[in-house]
Amino acid sequence: MDFFISGRVMDNILEVSTKFNPIDRTQDFVLKPLDYLIDFIRKVRPEDVADFVKGLTQRYRELVLSDHFMEKGLEVEQLIKECKTLLQFPNLARLALNYYIQVLNVSKEDDWYTEVSIVWRGVHYAILHPRYYNLQTLIEVLGREEAINLWKMFVTSYRIANRSLPRQPFVDLKALYEERKKAKEDGSWKVIHTMVSDGKYAYLNVNCTWMKALDNLPDDEIKYYICCYGDYEDARDFHNCIILTMEHTIAQGDPYCSRVMHDTRVDYDLRHPPKEFWDSLQKAATANDDS
Repeated sequence: MDFFISGRVMDNILEVSTKFNPIDRTQDFVLKPLDYLIDFIRKVRPEDVADFVKGLTQRYRELVLSDHFMEKGLEVEQLIKECKTLLQFPNLARLALNYYIQVLNVSKEDDWYTEVSIVWRGVHYAILHPRYYNLQTLIEVLGREEAINLWKMFVTSYRIANRSLPRQPFVDLKALYEERKKAKEDGSWKVIHTMVSDGKYAYLNVNCTWMKALDNLPDDEIKYYICCYGDYEDARDFHNCIILTMEHTIAQGDPYCSRVMHDTRVDYDLRHPPKEFWDSLQKAATANDDS
């Protein structure tokens, strides 16, 4: 079996320092998704939007330790001026922004409008915690089944509205595989890549930094939907012909995450390889590591 391995397991990755611009990233990390979510709920469940906003506001009140923006002497009004829905809920917007700064653990002595040094744990918390509390609150308002169904629709709609185009025009999955094989990115996710057949590109990750950052939160089902579900729509960033299948995830208690990108121009057979295939791939990669 032809395969290659990219990345590596880095047990201390969440404590590694990185450069990060806190104010510049408020839109993508906090404001845009929350603004879109509230507007989405208003459109599909208008009778529940007030309870959702009330519940999320209360949750942030319990989490936020102080008004970090006020203590820093910064106004939040300029940050939310483009968020037409959140403008109607300024208390929630302020709390969400303060929680974001809190989990980033950025120093009040730093200039938040420039790149500052923080650890990756803060970055991961800033991405994932708001998603977790958004879905948790939605479950409390709608019940688990209805909330998860709405969340899946929201995630898909939001990803489509904010689609990222590939840096290079998409050719086919074999070309993508060869491009990644050549690059072999040295990230903190250890991923095993192989071509199952023409038009089927499989990849398996043996660790998940996102799940590592969520160890302190209890609801595994929420973790799956905030970490993994967006991958389905994201696969279509390459081309509308690409469909992702995913049957094993670390978030759901599996030893790895297994994914296949299918090019429907080649074959519309979307059957996911059985567990034996993935176990064999992991075993071959482990043997390769040991050699």
